[in-house]
Amino acid sequence: MANRHRVYLVPGFFGFTQMGDKESERIAYFQNVPRLLEQRFKERGIDARVHPVASAPSSGLEARARDVFREMARTANEDDAQLHLVGHSTGGLDARSVVSPRMAGEAPAFVKRVRSVVSIATPHYGTPLASFFHEGDVGKTMLRYLWLFTFLALQRKAMPFRTAALQACYWLVLRSEEAKLPPNLFNQIVRLTVDLSESERENLIRFFSQVGENQALIEDLMPVSMRAFNAHTADREDVRYGCVVTGAPLPTQTLRMLLTPDALLHGLFSFLYDKSAPLSRELQVPERTEAQSQALQDVLGRRFEARSDGIVPSRAQVWGQVLHVAVADHMDVMGHFDQPPEYISWLKSGAHFQEPQFQAMWDRVIDFTVGGAVTVHPGNQAERRVLADG
Repeated sequence: MANRHRVYLVPGFFGFTQMGDKESERIAYFQNVPRLLEQRFKERGIDARVHPVASAPSSGLEARARDVFREMARTANEDDAQLHLVGHSTGGLDARSVVSPRMAGEAPAFVKRVRSVVSIATPHYGTPLASFFHEGDVGKTMLRYLWLFTFLALQRKAMPFRTAALQACYWLVLRSEEAKLPPNLFNQIVRLTVDLSESERENLIRFFSQVGENQALIEDLMPVSMRAFNAHTADREDVRYGCVVTGAPLPTQTLRMLLTPDALLHGLFSFLYDKSAPLSRELQVPERTEAQSQALQDVLGRRFEARSDGIVPSRAQVWGQVLHVAVADHMDVMGHFDQPPEYISWLKSGAHFQEPQFQAMWDRVIDFTVGGAVTVHPGNQAERRVLADG
């Protein structure tokens, strides 16, 4: 079955596959990605199946790797297809763990059939943002409050104030849609939670209970922790490793931006970008190859080392062959960008990442996973104009 393939999509932090039963209200991590991949495989005449993988949302890297083992086991043994792992953010680290010699002793036999690992916007050398949230247990406290809020919002017991608040939020969503304001993540969440089925309620409570119980992933993503991870997680010789690097424009707070409905969300992105601290001394990145550096410079400019996608510094995302460099924020490449109505941006970065860039990026991933090594896509050249070199 040399020409049969299975591609496993491994999510990052908060690693869910989708939330919500009703298609019109569903929130998916890999938004529109499986559909695009299946369409492209069909157009190319490739026998391939796409499998989004669920993992523990905020547990440590070891626990998440075992989750990937279990999820893959459901389908990997149905045939002897070649296997490929594509991980976004922390999912890229999970993918490296799964195929690493370090995990070989407990890895199922099918892991030997993994032929490629692609990491997308992955903090291979950590991110100072994790250090910020780890300091003083800021991140853990926020996640615990999120779990508590979700539990109170979703429990079965009737709460008039909660019901009234949700209905008020839903009214605001409807009015914003009537005014033809751009859809956003808030709209999606309100539509999902205002009228939950019993199974949706139970699934959400289960998911956020995991978040409340374990927040080890924050510490694992600190640069100092990633140095230890990399020292003990070697690449496998018979696996090809490629990466997609993302970098957003430096955030600006112009008067025009402050007067838009997305001003608050853009302010949040600016805060995250600052705390990701691309030039932090805490971030120790080894010397890149000439080809890797050239690929980043071609798209992000000569000062690419100062770039971030708002979560992960761009230079910390390089591992193996640089397949593609995108002017995008951390979630754009998962299909969460502003192009209503099919796409809704989760981060308001001003990257102007749209459908053509989305398709070009995933085409490069397909080239690499089902074929041999590739070079950076010529379409990257067009992105040079988006990020100023200054």
